[in-house]
Amino acid sequence: MTTLPRYALRLPDGRWAYHLTEPTPRPGTRSAVYADGNPDQPLTALGNPQGPWYAADHLATKLTAVYQPPPETIGFKLSDPAALSQRYPDRLTPEEWSERVDDSDEYWNLYKRITQDRDPVVRDDEGPFLPLDGGEPPAPDALPWRADLPVELTQRPEYRHAFPGHIPGLKQHLADRIKTMRRVQYCFVDYQQTPGIHVTLRVPYDQPRTEFKANTGRRGQPLKSGRTVQVLVTRTVDLPVPAAVYGPNYQTALEDWERQVAFWLAQVKEATVAACSACDGKGYVPHGALEHSAAPAK
Repeated sequence: MTTLPRYALRLPDGRWAYHLTEPTPRPGTRSAVYADGNPDQPLTALGNPQGPWYAADHLATKLTAVYQPPPETIGFKLSDPAALSQRYPDRLTPEEWSERVDDSDEYWNLYKRITQDRDPVVRDDEGPFLPLDGGEPPAPDALPWRADLPVELTQRPEYRHAFPGHIPGLKQHLADRIKTMRRVQYCFVDYQQTPGIHVTLRVPYDQPRTEFKANTGRRGQPLKSGRTVQVLVTRTVDLPVPAAVYGPNYQTALEDWERQVAFWLAQVKEATVAACSACDGKGYVPHGALEHSAAPAK
């Protein structure tokens, strides 16, 4: 039988993280985990729901987990002394209890269980542990990670965040953010088969301009009445946003994801500045591929 490799993650803060292999069935409640067979070197639980993950301040040679089994039932004691009789003796062994309880459910009300603690079960997880660089395992609701796992790790998803891969969905994530930004009129992903994000914005002049806009009648004819409206400039922004963010591991890619989100949102924000009144908006120096045209507000 081939033994799958074991890994230790070198975290950015200098600690080492380990995924504990649980026995099946588990012998009880895990009460302690320590390194190198030394109870004086306890590991700290990371609290990750994709656990059990533990961290130590050094690269361990083995992990030791201690489990406390549930108490052992050694008998049953009569809880009501008034019921003491040949039918209901003061004590029953587990075997006697099993024989009698099958005949009558009344024993459940008359007896209480007698238990004694079992000895803890100690289980060693032997190394060596191969070092991997990476952050803590992502939570289930974090951005997804599509890892390119080696063949021998295809059945070990707990380590996938430490291998090369990508975070998908950057374009759609940014489009959802951009749609909520001030002065954004339209936002499309891969508009007219052009990869990236296409944004249409409506911005005012730095020296506010207004014009009179006539009301229309029932047949669409202009009326003498109307209102004064602000003149806005329509700008289009084409952002060559990639579909995914790639990296040597999840932690590195996540940092790049956050940088890219901040960068692309800044491009849209910069495009919302007021248009120059002196040059009728035509002298605006855009960041990236920007176009604009003047149009009244609706």
